Amino acid sequence: MAAEISLMREADEGIPGADVLPDRIIVIGDPATVMGFRLAGVAEAYVAEGKSAEKKLAELLDRENAGIIIVTEPILAALDWRLKKRIEAIAKPVVVAVPDKNGSTGEAGKLSEMIKRALGFELGGK
Repeated sequence: MAAEISLMREADEGIPGADVLPDRIIVIGDPATVMGFRLAGVAEAYVAEGKSAEKKLAELLDRENAGIIIVTEPILAALDWRLKKRIEAIAKPVVVAVPDKNGSTGEAGKLSEMIKRALGFELGGK
């Protein structure tokens, strides 16, 4: 399967408030996952796999307006260990893994743990 990357997004022109949104939700994944998030209203989504997905994720980690980056579990599992360490060390953007069309591989951590890491404290803690 080709490791091509394609951008499935429309220009921000014409999207109300696109110029004032400080942080973006961005998705990287297989075509089915990307289409699902696009239907849910995510404006920026990339169909990618393998090294091209890793390259796109590394690029997005440096963007100031990236708030949450959603990747499929197979992409997260295949990342180079250095990029995984970088993701663990930063507070923003938050990288969230979701199952792909094949189901969960157990690679995704609990969302609450990722939020705690990003904020530095637990929401709704006991």
